Amino acid sequence: MVLELSNASLVDVDRIADIHLAAFSSNILLHAQFPTVPSLASLRSVLIQEMLHAIETTETARKAVLVVRDSEANGQIISFAKWDLPGVLQDPKSHVLWHEDVRQEYLEDYLGLAGAAKDRVIGDAACYRLTFIGTDPAFQGRGAASLLTEWGLSRSKRDNIPIYLESTTTALPLYRKLGFVALDGFSMTLPGAIVEEGPKVYEELCMLRSWDDDQMSGMDRWDSSLNISSLTTDYEIGIKPQHVVQAVYDRIDAYNEVQSSVWIYLHPIGEVMKAAHGLYTRWPNPTNRPPLWGIPFSVKDNIDVAGIPTTVGCPALAFTPTSSAPVYQRCIDAGGLFIGKTNMEQLATGMTGCRSPYGTLHSTFSDSHIVGGSSSGSAVTVSGGLVSFSLGSDTAGSIRLPALYNGVVGFKPTKGTVSTSGVYPASRHQDSVSFLAANIHDAETVWKVCRGFDKRDVFSKRPSLSYPQCHSGKVSSAHFGVRFGVPPNAALEQCSPEYRRKFAQVVEILKARAGEPVTIDWAPFSSANDLLYSSSFVLERLTILPGGWFEENKQLLHPVTKQVLEGALTRNSSAVDLFRDLHKQAECKRAVEEMLACDHDAPADEDIFMAVVVPTAPFHPTIAEVEDDPIGLNVKLGAFAQFANVLDLVGVAIPCGTYDTDDTAATGVRKTTLPFGVTILAGAGFDEQLSILAKDLEEVLGDLHDEGQVVDDSINLESPPTTSGEPGPRDI
Repeated sequence: MVLELSNASLVDVDRIADIHLAAFSSNILLHAQFPTVPSLASLRSVLIQEMLHAIETTETARKAVLVVRDSEANGQIISFAKWDLPGVLQDPKSHVLWHEDVRQEYLEDYLGLAGAAKDRVIGDAACYRLTFIGTDPAFQGRGAASLLTEWGLSRSKRDNIPIYLESTTTALPLYRKLGFVALDGFSMTLPGAIVEEGPKVYEELCMLRSWDDDQMSGMDRWDSSLNISSLTTDYEIGIKPQHVVQAVYDRIDAYNEVQSSVWIYLHPIGEVMKAAHGLYTRWPNPTNRPPLWGIPFSVKDNIDVAGIPTTVGCPALAFTPTSSAPVYQRCIDAGGLFIGKTNMEQLATGMTGCRSPYGTLHSTFSDSHIVGGSSSGSAVTVSGGLVSFSLGSDTAGSIRLPALYNGVVGFKPTKGTVSTSGVYPASRHQDSVSFLAANIHDAETVWKVCRGFDKRDVFSKRPSLSYPQCHSGKVSSAHFGVRFGVPPNAALEQCSPEYRRKFAQVVEILKARAGEPVTIDWAPFSSANDLLYSSSFVLERLTILPGGWFEENKQLLHPVTKQVLEGALTRNSSAVDLFRDLHKQAECKRAVEEMLACDHDAPADEDIFMAVVVPTAPFHPTIAEVEDDPIGLNVKLGAFAQFANVLDLVGVAIPCGTYDTDDTAATGVRKTTLPFGVTILAGAGFDEQLSILAKDLEEVLGDLHDEGQVVDDSINLESPPTTSGEPGPRDI
């Protein structure tokens, strides 16, 4: 096979036009613009006229039309390319007489978007521009496209002038191999070929191949940690956000082979590239970048993003908001890059991750074990290294359990300190916008960006009502003491043997670092747990639905979601029941407030508070076990989680190493390594103090390896409160 590259001649234009239409026969933009046979014929005619003009005026118009012939195909043309050369003249505004079937609005939209993108990337600077390249489908894979591109590369390098092009996502790998870097992009929403399929998204990436020292030295590629501090350092040494975006989408493509239902909505890469490029315009001074500059993040699909459907995991209730939730907007305003909306348990009613019509996810550690919910997809995107952090919500443990089962950090702030406006509720009195991240520092960084009073959120707390009070009026965020409390043995009997052993290891670490933990009175915690799902409080779940919707549409819900809501109705709770439950909640809150309040017997100049440490969940079930008992197991999983918002606590779920277990899979028994973790809880308003405490413990707890000990059921974690003869509270 011999490929011959040459300039096109006038007699070649018919063949080139045929290749153009054949090469893009499956392109959704072409069919949106030219939906009928007559309109395609009109396109062919215009293409021929444009090429005739370009060939006849090559020198003056600064355009080149190249073709590749194949000796094995009797020397016929198999591929072609159109180039704009440096100094190209702008095409005169000529009126094209299109066929009436041509959708000219899509032609104009495309030209406008492409022109604006080019201006953003290279402006009026001299460049070679590859405007079109196409190969006869019957001759693909022979290297013709590479040959046509190399023609421009050699001249570009010789002249030290960059090459610019717009690439479809399909052609992206070819150009990346040739050294092109995606720097911007754009997308268009087009009608589907079949009405029932809905609209389609067409996108292109704007790519540049330059010859400066940075690109030639390998700074055009990135594949490292998405931790915020690490990524910020990479940006400081010259990595571009566009490099990170490309790597993120490469990882998403690869992880799609592992779990294909992580995303309910994935933002077009072209739009993310555009946002990444725009960061330099928004913050031209590198020393003045905001904390989330260039940081990719995902969003649970109960959080509004303007113009993108919010499904709440329930297609029948999906809607498209016209404005974004403040928590999302704060991340964008701080430089964050939105990647997409994640799978979740329907209506956020569950902690297993097994109640989504978009597919059941599994733990990133085991394809047999549950992912946790309801912020299931959010946890996977962080644990899988697809984003730096994820926005979610936590009502009964919906951030903390997914964090546990996927080995990441889950931070649930004090209720009302992060706006829930634009967040579809699960239970408005108990909901808390929360965060998933790879480490405490990242979670704290995002929390500090997102916190703040929002008068539009009727449950938002003013700062004066959300800070803890101690001797000097407010706990110091830099220096304070802490005493740890742990549940009694009777509460821990709910845990699996592995979880009891791992929790005992955590307690030993706490003893060494902060003195003997105190066994706390578990009664108010247990009572608060029961209030969330076994009292009139559960009826609040029905208030999230439009009036009369449930009775008319309940068959559209996931079977377990439907069963949960039907169960709430069958309680036949009265207003009297609700008031009694509210009174019970107040009693439990007061008891726990006293338990966790600052130690008023401590010296006047010392701030000491109580933090409660619990296993985040009692065990890690398999997906099959949950399918056998979806509601019963869900209740059991909340043993150490459901009370947190009822009692208005702040909590952070921290990974505590791993353990090995036997997993009975389809192929037989196999060893599986699963994550373990604890949640540290404190009273309302102790968010910053808890974050500092968690960072102090993060490394030692994260290194807690499974030593394969035999479980000793006689382990006694109970101990009396600290006395003067025992180690005192730990200063942090």
